[in-house]
Amino acid sequence: MKKIVFPEGDEERILKAAEIISKKRIADVILLGNVKKIYSKADRLNIRLENVIVIDHIKSPDLKKFAKRLSKLRKLKIDAALKLVKRRIYFGMMMLNDGDADALIAGAETETRNVLIPGFQIIKHREKASGAMLMNVGKKQYLFADVAVQANPDAKELAGIALLSAKTFKALTKNKPRVAMLSYSTKGSARGADVDKVKKAVRIAKRKNPELVIDGEMQLDAAIVPEVAKKKCPDSAVKGDANVLVFPDLNSGNIGYKLVERFCKAKAVGPIIQGLSKPVNDLSRGCSVDDIVELARISVMQTR
Repeated sequence: MKKIVFPEGDEERILKAAEIISKKRIADVILLGNVKKIYSKADRLNIRLENVIVIDHIKSPDLKKFAKRLSKLRKLKIDAALKLVKRRIYFGMMMLNDGDADALIAGAETETRNVLIPGFQIIKHREKASGAMLMNVGKKQYLFADVAVQANPDAKELAGIALLSAKTFKALTKNKPRVAMLSYSTKGSARGADVDKVKKAVRIAKRKNPELVIDGEMQLDAAIVPEVAKKKCPDSAVKGDANVLVFPDLNSGNIGYKLVERFCKAKAVGPIIQGLSKPVNDLSRGCSVDDIVELARISVMQTR
C-alpha cells in the first residue's frame, strides 16, 4: 500500500482519521510527533493505532541525514537546515522527497502557506502549482480552482490552472472534464481588463489542448445552467454543463467554494495541490475527520 505521512500526528481529527485509513486499508499511515504523547492521546480518545507508524522526528536517525540533504537542496548552512528539519512539516517533506512516504497531508492546524512553502521548496514542480477543491454537490461533482495558491494569475497562468484542473478532475472522477473559465461577463456582455485576461486564457488553453472541452469567458449561471446557456451563449461547447470551474483569481475561488460548501451543505475535499511531482495536499483548518479520510483516498489516487 501507499504510505501517507501526517506531520500533525497528535491532532485529534488526524488520529481519528488515521484509525479509519488504516482499518480500511486506504493507505499505510505515518504520524509524526512525540510518540508517548500520540499514544497517550489516542488511548484517551479510545483510538486504536494498529498498523500505524509513529515517528518522533526529533529522535529519528534520519534527522541529520535530512538536514544534510536539505542543506544541499536549499543551499543552506547545516545549522539552518537542521533547524528547519526539526519542524515536522519539513521532516515530512524530506520523507516524501526521499521516497519514505508517497504523499503528505497537513493543514488541520497549520496555515496553508506554511504547508505549501516547504512543499514548493523541496518537492519538484512539474508545472506551476495551483490548488483545486473537489466539490460534491448533491449527486454532481465539480472541481473548483484555484482556491489556494495563485493570488492573481495572468492569462498564461490561468490557462495552466485550467489544463491542470481538467487532468485532476478526469483522474479523480473518471469523467470527461468540461471547463468553464468564469468571469462577470459572458461572451462580451461586459468589458474590462479582467474579462480580456480570461478570454486570452481560453485561447491559450485551447491552443495547448485542442481536444479539451473548454469555454469562456462566462458567468457562473451560463456555465452550469443549460437553460441560461441557451440564452447567453448558445454556441458554447460547455452547454451550461461545466464540471470544472476556473475562477479568475484566488479571492473569487476561495470565497466561491466556501459559499457553496456552507450554503449548499456541499462536501468539499482538498485543497488538492496540482503541479508538484508528488502529492502534497492541504487540509482546511475547519476540516472534518471524513474530509481527511477522503483526501487520503485522493492522495493515493494521485500517486498512480
